[in-house]
Amino acid sequence: MRLFLSLVIIGITAWLGLIQADVYGLVKARRCPECGQIYMEDTVFCGKDGKSLAEVEVEMVCPDCGEKGQSGEKFCRRHGKLLIPQLPEVTEALPEGLTGEQAKELAKKFIEKGDKLREEAQFEEALEEYKKAEKAYPDLPNLQYSLGGVYWQLGNKKEALRHLDKCLGLIPPNHKEREGIERYVASLEKAEIGLKPWEKEKRFQEKEEERARVMKEALEKNRAKWTEMVPIPAGNFTMGADPYETISQNARVEETPQREVYLDAYYIDKYEVTNALYWEFLDYIKRTGDHGKCCPGEPKNKDHYPEKWYEDRYFDHPDYAVIRIDWYDAYAFAAWAGKRLPTEAEWEKAARGTDGRRFPWGDVFSASRVNWGAAGSLSVGSYEAGNSVYGGNDMAGGVMEWCSDWFDRYYYKTAPNSNPKGPEAPTGTRAIRGGSLFANSAYLLRCSKRSMGKPDERNKAVGFRCAADAK
Repeated sequence: MRLFLSLVIIGITAWLGLIQADVYGLVKARRCPECGQIYMEDTVFCGKDGKSLAEVEVEMVCPDCGEKGQSGEKFCRRHGKLLIPQLPEVTEALPEGLTGEQAKELAKKFIEKGDKLREEAQFEEALEEYKKAEKAYPDLPNLQYSLGGVYWQLGNKKEALRHLDKCLGLIPPNHKEREGIERYVASLEKAEIGLKPWEKEKRFQEKEEERARVMKEALEKNRAKWTEMVPIPAGNFTMGADPYETISQNARVEETPQREVYLDAYYIDKYEVTNALYWEFLDYIKRTGDHGKCCPGEPKNKDHYPEKWYEDRYFDHPDYAVIRIDWYDAYAFAAWAGKRLPTEAEWEKAARGTDGRRFPWGDVFSASRVNWGAAGSLSVGSYEAGNSVYGGNDMAGGVMEWCSDWFDRYYYKTAPNSNPKGPEAPTGTRAIRGGSLFANSAYLLRCSKRSMGKPDERNKAVGFRCAADAK
């Protein structure tokens, strides 16, 4: 009987404990008595100083309303937000073993508090909150930007630049805020920020060395892929826009008349030229000073560096299509690589095949097949489902591409129907083909769409790919 009563008492006690846990939403955790670090996992010793951990209880709360969760709950009953640990305000120790979303929500709470302190010009206090946020979840662009700003206010220019560099590394190159941040960083890098000449040079060298390391590793791994060319057989294809489509879509006259064009066999790059491949070309020019392959008519003292090559973190990514290069740059790279720029006719046939289709994959637009818009990928080869019949990638989205031809709006009316190469006499502008991430409608992504630019113009939406004669 006594044994039975004892078991009943134990059971009631355990049941009451569960009720208490349900009411207060306490979660078992462990804390280091030396450094105060909290561990959410079943850990016995501190990873920092090896001390035995003491068991503690941590409340899980909603990051929005602060309401405590019940035992076993993961989400707030009112807002559906993932619960995060409620930490004492005085400690900098953060839990280990959190999920990514929990850590992110925790970081946001610290950022929110830091922003308020920063608005009140309490920069040192704001910095402490931002540091806690960085410890919880460092990969938030707004956090790194805020850290850069508060370090600037505190007079630590080097730390400000370091965090702004991190911020740019976390922001997509086509993000609307990027150019403003780049201008801010460029202004900080000028002499007035207080960096000594040797400090500026050291910063530049470190960035260059890191970029070179990344590019070399990427080339070793992906050179064969990025330099692959696809064969285009000899024969006729339909070039230009359908006249009825022209009327309905208000296409420009430069796409008409639509006609049959014959081309000899040739090769064209499967992918747009990447930053890594272009970096290798620049490295060669820098080491040798050899401009023997450059266009004879290019401007004097041209160095072929893309606009913002040193400032824009876009160029740190080896698998992004190179941009901000002019026609002379594209010509020089192609010749250095033993290739050439494609003609407009060659580009269009490689993109649409022989049947006059509107897009590389067919007549019906499909957003899932094209590298386009704010959600588009900047890495070449990300939309293989949108390849042309010959295997050309990103010939509707990605970046627009320089061609070899001079551009004439009325050229189609008098162009030969066999191997057209554009006007013989200079017109002042060169042909550009294909759509880009920045196109504002599917209409601009059609295979027949023609564009142009002055040969010395550079644009963040324009890159290129190369072609070669078939042997």
